[in-house]
Amino acid sequence: MDPQALLRRALPTVRQAWTHRDTILYALAVGAAQGEEAWDEGQLRFVHEPQLQALPTLCAVLGDPGFWMREPDSTLDWPRLVHGEESVEWFQPLPAQGEIVARHRVCRVEDRGAERGASFVVERWLTDATSGQPLARAWTTVVARGDGGFSPPDGPLQQLGEPAEAALPPLPTRSPDAVVTRATLAHQSLLYRQLADPNPLHVEPAAARRAGFERPILHGMCSFGILGLVVVNTFCDAQPARLAALRARFTAPLYPGETLVCEFWREDADLRFRVTARERGAAVLNQGWARLHPAAPQCPTA
Repeated sequence: MDPQALLRRALPTVRQAWTHRDTILYALAVGAAQGEEAWDEGQLRFVHEPQLQALPTLCAVLGDPGFWMREPDSTLDWPRLVHGEESVEWFQPLPAQGEIVARHRVCRVEDRGAERGASFVVERWLTDATSGQPLARAWTTVVARGDGGFSPPDGPLQQLGEPAEAALPPLPTRSPDAVVTRATLAHQSLLYRQLADPNPLHVEPAAARRAGFERPILHGMCSFGILGLVVVNTFCDAQPARLAALRARFTAPLYPGETLVCEFWREDADLRFRVTARERGAAVLNQGWARLHPAAPQCPTA
């Protein structure tokens, strides 16, 4: 890895329009209106046009710059990259259809050492293409397992770029205040890949085995979206505009069809959470944090 080149790299600016159909497909891909909820009035707002509202985590599939990390001049050992953390804050509700401009940049690079690899943070701003108003800001932490050890031999590990977000603190030691169980679908990755990330790791058994998994795994950002839906349904009265920020660490893969156990701790306007795959007892999202608005601003439907 050339950390300075990574910080200087010009990433694509993407202009993208989306429609009601995209908003509905995303909601279905992360499990909205699933099972007994199919005809629930609160869930129909995510999948039915007359009063359609976008789930906040729809922003994950808007303005995708493509897999630029795979390009040779990125200097990255791309097959060994993994998604480390995701953090999103919303400035206003996402409309159910519209057009955005997405701007991306690498804002931080850290050396974790030759054995532990490196990490870098990609910042993404989504703004309304017509008004220029910001809609959301996201930070994606990528762990480059094969790219550590670029610091001077006798010096400290290098931390380049802007200061990092504060580390996610440990979860409370008391029993959770709420536990929500959520089934995933055996074909959920087939749905999600229609919107983003066509990596064969999520659909081809042979590709998954080459990567060290027993079968295809669910997209990490699909797991993030499922968790966002659970938060909106459980703590926001199914009002998506009440979710102000969401952050989590990806700590294990999730296999489609597994059952999620979502543990929540209330801390004033914040939630802390952990999400575990029940069948394996593996925490797939950990040290999570969400901030809620006490009352929902008006959510646009057009």
